[in-house]
Amino acid sequence: MLALAGAVVPVGPARAASGPFSIDGVVPDTTPTPPQLSDAFGNVKEIGPVNSSTTKIGVIQSAPTPMLALTNPNAQVDLRRAWLTTAKDSATGHDWLYFAWERDSNSGSGFIAYEFMQNAAPAGCAYGTATDAQLIANCNPWANRRAGDFMILWDQSGSSTALVLRTWSADSAGHLTLGVGVPLNATVSQAAFSPDGFRGEAAVDLTATIFGGSNACKSFANTIPSTVTGNSDSADYKDTILQQTPPITNCTATITTTPKTSAGASIPATGLAIGSGAVGVMDSAVVGLSGGTATPSGSVSFTLCKVDAPATCSTGGTTVGSTSLTGGTYPATVNSPTAYVTSAGRYCWRSSFSGDTANGISGVSESSSGECFTVNPATPAVATTAGPTQLIGQPVTDSASLTGTTAQPANPVINLTGATGPAAGGTITFLLYGPSSSGCGNLVYTSPTVAVHGDGSYPTPDPQFVPTQAGTYHWVANYSGSSPNTSSTTHNTLCDDTAEDVTVTTVASTLSTAQTWVPNDSITVSAPAGGTLAGTAYFDLFGSSDCSGTALYSTSSAVGGLSPQTVGTANTTAQSSSGPYSWRVRYDSTNPAQRSIPASCLETSALTVVNGGSVSSP
Repeated sequence: MLALAGAVVPVGPARAASGPFSIDGVVPDTTPTPPQLSDAFGNVKEIGPVNSSTTKIGVIQSAPTPMLALTNPNAQVDLRRAWLTTAKDSATGHDWLYFAWERDSNSGSGFIAYEFMQNAAPAGCAYGTATDAQLIANCNPWANRRAGDFMILWDQSGSSTALVLRTWSADSAGHLTLGVGVPLNATVSQAAFSPDGFRGEAAVDLTATIFGGSNACKSFANTIPSTVTGNSDSADYKDTILQQTPPITNCTATITTTPKTSAGASIPATGLAIGSGAVGVMDSAVVGLSGGTATPSGSVSFTLCKVDAPATCSTGGTTVGSTSLTGGTYPATVNSPTAYVTSAGRYCWRSSFSGDTANGISGVSESSSGECFTVNPATPAVATTAGPTQLIGQPVTDSASLTGTTAQPANPVINLTGATGPAAGGTITFLLYGPSSSGCGNLVYTSPTVAVHGDGSYPTPDPQFVPTQAGTYHWVANYSGSSPNTSSTTHNTLCDDTAEDVTVTTVASTLSTAQTWVPNDSITVSAPAGGTLAGTAYFDLFGSSDCSGTALYSTSSAVGGLSPQTVGTANTTAQSSSGPYSWRVRYDSTNPAQRSIPASCLETSALTVVNGGSVSSP
C-alpha cells in the first residue's frame, strides 16, 4: 500500500473510457442520481470486521461469527457515503458500473475497495431489521462468496486514479482463491477525484472486464463498499458499509401485458359486455430480456383490480394466479388463468414477473393504464301490451315484458368460478297519458312501482286506474334498471306504439215507448127523501163493451152519510191494449127506507193505443 502525503492533488479525468457516465470529479452527477449508501462517520462507533487472522481479505468468508464488532475507523479510511449504479452504453451495448465514495478526510492513506458477490448476504445479515447486537452475533457479510465474485480496488496514492480488478476462483475442492490484480486500462475504465479531495468516482465496463464479453445473464446481489489497508490477501478491512445494495446485473427483464378475453382475443376499446352476469377475462404478458441471454425461467403472477379512472392496479386487488415461463428464449409469452368479473365498470391488471435468481434477473411488474379495460352493462328491452278497450267506469290495464337483464354482481365481484349474483332487481313504473288523438296528452296516472326479479312479465299493480273520460289513452312503461349491471330503459316515450293505446268508450242508448192507462170510475148515490144513506157501491171493469167476460178489476166502497155521496175506485192496474171497456155498477142499500140499485152495464169506453216504436242515440 502506498501512502498519501498531505492532501490529494485534484487532476483532470485520467481515463478516456467512461461509457454512459460522466467521470469528471463531480460526485455524483449521473442521471438519474444513483442510489446512495450512507455510513456513520466522525467519532462514532459503527459495525465492521474485527482485526484478526480470520478477517483478512483472503479468508474473511470463513470467519466464524461473531466476527463483527463496533469500531471507530480513522478519518482517512472512514467512509461517509457511497454511490452505486449501472447503465448500458447505447453505442456499444456494454453494461457499465458506476461507483463513487466520500471519506471523512481528504488526507492520509487508504485503499477504496468495492467487492461484488453473486449470492445475497446471509439471512443473519438482515441489515434493515436486525439490531447491532443481532448482526454481531449472526452476520458474516462475506460468508456467501463464490467463484466469479470480484473486487475493484482504488489505490489513492498521490493523485492516482488507477483501478485494479481481482476475481475469485475455486479449485476442485471448492477452496476460494483471490486472483492477482489486473489493472483496468483506459479502454475499460475511468476514475477521478473531486476538486476538494473528499470524493471520488469511477466507471468500469462490466461487459468487457467481468462478463468476458458474454451476454449471458450475470448478477451480483451483495456489494460491500469498504476501505482496506492494501491490495494483498492479508490486508485488513478498516471501514465497511454494510447495507442492502442494488443488485448489479447485465440483464434487465421487461414485461408488457395486454388484457384479453377468456378466448384470447383482444378487448376492444369500447369494452366488453357483461353478458349473463359474468364475463371471463385474462391477461397476456410478454416477458422480455434486455442486456443478455438466458433460458426463460420464473413465473408471472396476475392480479386484477376494479378501479375508477385514472387509477391503475398498483396495489391490492384479487389474486388470479400465476403462470410459469416456458420456451427456449426470451421474449416469453404467458397467459393468466381466467378470471370472471361480475360487475360493470373499469378493471385493471397487474402482472409481476418473479425474476430468475439463477440467472441474476430481477423481477419486474407492470400496472400501467394499458392494462385497463371496461365492462359495459346490459341494455334491457321492455315490450308492453295494453289491456282491452273499456267502457267509462271500468279499469284499464297494461303489461310489460322485460327481457335482456343480467345478474347482479357476485360477492366478491371478481372470482375464478364464474359465479354470478342474484337476478336483476329494480322497479317498473307504468304511466298513463291521455286522452289524446296525437302525442301523449296529459299524464293522468302513475302506478305504484312493481318490483323486478329478472326477465319476466309484469302487469300493472292494484288498484287499477278507472278513467272518467272517453278517448284514446297511451301507456308508457319505465324500468329503473339494476345498477351497475343492467341499464334503465323506457318504452313508448313518444306514445307512438299503438299496442300501448287503450280506448275508453261509451255505449249507444235506445228509446222505445209503451203507453198505459189506469181506468177508474165513481158513483154518486142520492136519496133526498130517504134520510141518511147507508149501503155499498160495487164496481166491475170488463174488457168488453157489454160487461161480458171476466172482470178485469173489481172493488166495492161503503156509502154513508147525508145524500148525496160520491165514492170511487182506486185501481192501479194499467191497461195497455186498445179496445172497448165497460163498467158494471150496483148499489146495495142497508137503509130500509132506501131501495137498492141492481147491477147494470151503465158505462162504456173505447181505448186506442198507438206506440211510436224506438229511437237510438247518435
